[in-house]
Amino acid sequence: MKTLLTFVSLVISNLPLYSANPNLIAEGAKPKKLAGGFKFTEGPAVDQNGNVFFTDIPNNRIHKWDITAGKLSTFLENSGGANGLYFSKEGDLYVCQGEKRKVMSLYADDGGEKEPLADQYEGKPFNKPNDLWIHPEGGIYFSDPNYGRKEHSQDGEHLYFITPYHDSVYRVANDLKRPNGVIGTPDGKTLYVADPSAQQTYSYSIESTDEGTLSNKKLFAKVGSDGMTLDNKGNLYLTWGTVQVFNPSGKKIADIQFPEKPSNICFGGKDGKTLFVTARTGFYSLDMQVAGAGHKDTSRPPEGENAEITISCIKEKLLYDTKEFTVREGQNVTLTFRNNDIPSHNLFIVKPGSADKVANLALLMGAEGFAKQYRPDTDLILWGTKLLEHDKEEQLKFTAPSPGDYPYICTFPGHAIIMRGVMHVVK
Repeated sequence: MKTLLTFVSLVISNLPLYSANPNLIAEGAKPKKLAGGFKFTEGPAVDQNGNVFFTDIPNNRIHKWDITAGKLSTFLENSGGANGLYFSKEGDLYVCQGEKRKVMSLYADDGGEKEPLADQYEGKPFNKPNDLWIHPEGGIYFSDPNYGRKEHSQDGEHLYFITPYHDSVYRVANDLKRPNGVIGTPDGKTLYVADPSAQQTYSYSIESTDEGTLSNKKLFAKVGSDGMTLDNKGNLYLTWGTVQVFNPSGKKIADIQFPEKPSNICFGGKDGKTLFVTARTGFYSLDMQVAGAGHKDTSRPPEGENAEITISCIKEKLLYDTKEFTVREGQNVTLTFRNNDIPSHNLFIVKPGSADKVANLALLMGAEGFAKQYRPDTDLILWGTKLLEHDKEEQLKFTAPSPGDYPYICTFPGHAIIMRGVMHVVK
């Protein structure tokens, strides 16, 4: 018996990492077991700092892996059978609670319940919400299979969409056998849905951000998946026996072995280049050369002479979605400011240390402020946009100034209290 265990241990420790794409996995990297002793790990999601939260479904817990300390902690007991997780732009943790049959948002600091998002469709409770993805415009796609239950609450196992204002739920796909993993592209145009019972993964075009309408269903890969993720090259990572990676055209480019069968997957870490994998009783990581889709490394300036930055407003939150970014002195900066919010907003980049003073000057403009775009007559403002209405955008083009921290704010009365960020300029 001892000889057999030794043989198995040697096999596991020498599992091959196959990749037809040499630019995918970091050179010499192998899966690293970060923690073990769980019953069934699932649903990894990364917060704004790169930390990873994941669930242990049978133990009814949500755990947190702190990337700085390299330590595991229990984030929440009695999680309601939490399965899939995803973080919103505001930093709230959205959870598919399978046992409670609902989708819920939690405060990320203490796990307290913030807002019930959906618990029924057409008067009937869901089966067992499983996995979810938040669209850039705020709507939520989630799958509702029926694992572990004999009777269905709904008339089948379907895909649903919660509207951006969380006031309605639509069924957006009803022709799947058992939908599971869900992920979308950062531009909000494509949705991937895994159907492991059919051993297929499909892609859809997202037609409506208000009702989640889907079209153009295509077979993307002839393999199912539990969870899934995307990298910043557009490659889709599926968990089906191994981690199988497909390029945007649906061609398999990698098959990555882990000591245990993976259940779900996400990118995390400070640079977004660590692949985190939940795999039955264990939790693993793998260093990569690629980062997760949509990852923004705000600590380093873009390479080359030009820097393209996009800052949007978060709907109904009076917040910019980018709190900081870094450029290099002398770079040609193109900053696109987009107002996705309902109220009007602007964006002014001001001299270091002058954000509060500029905000107060705008406030003192009184009734004439709106006509003048709430732009006070001061040389403290370096660059700025007009006051943009909903769904409008404007570009600012300038050369990055001398090194320093340059705040940016919205000067509409009262908004600058929380609508602000910092442009870091380095040598």
